[in-house]
Amino acid sequence: MPEGYQVDPATLRGASTKIYEGSDAVGDAAALLSVAQLVPAALGEVAAADELACAFGEFVTSHGDDLRHGSVWVNATADGLVASAEEYESSDQGSAANLTAAGS
Repeated sequence: MPEGYQVDPATLRGASTKIYEGSDAVGDAAALLSVAQLVPAALGEVAAADELACAFGEFVTSHGDDLRHGSVWVNATADGLVASAEEYESSDQGSAANLTAAGS
């Protein structure tokens, strides 16, 4: 049994597809959150309605930014899987070419 581990580039690419989908979902959540708003008047006559609306706005801004950054990071992870798949294939092809050349 060979030492180390074996990598299937197609599996890496398949996993990257699901991760890209996750990145898109996080990006969609960020977009939805970015348009969320709480209008104090919509609360009626509630004490501290302005403060609540302001706090909600800060929450939306902060967590919307977090989600946007997270989407980029998740996308970068998928990009890394694709790049790794390409590197493994290139390495395998180079090794095969070297073995073929050595056997000639």
